[in-house]
Amino acid sequence: MGGRGASAKKVVVQSERDFLAKKGLASPIGDYLVDKMRGNKNFSSGNQREKFTKEAHKAIDSYHDRREKAIQEYNSKVKAGEIRTPTLIEEKLRMAQGHSDNKSVRAARRVLEKRGYDWRTGKKIK
Repeated sequence: MGGRGASAKKVVVQSERDFLAKKGLASPIGDYLVDKMRGNKNFSSGNQREKFTKEAHKAIDSYHDRREKAIQEYNSKVKAGEIRTPTLIEEKLRMAQGHSDNKSVRAARRVLEKRGYDWRTGKKIK
């Protein structure tokens, strides 16, 4: 099992948010109503409003069901050891790679410096 030539399964380092984003489910709120509300502000009848409301609730419930299943899938993969959540240092290293005008990027760089890591390479400073 562990000798030469054995292929070790590589554990993926991924946050829950990244996992959900790859599935298009990162936002806690679905985007169904964003597009629909722009053109449907005035309904000519109560039936149109009811139909729209039913469709909206159906789409929202479907989105939340898919998102909840994806969260359960992520948690089960973490439990099984297929995915590992990133450590604080790994999160800060990723965040520190952004544009220096961004406050959160500068804060991440300060945290890494304080903890003794070079934000460019990710290596411990001696």
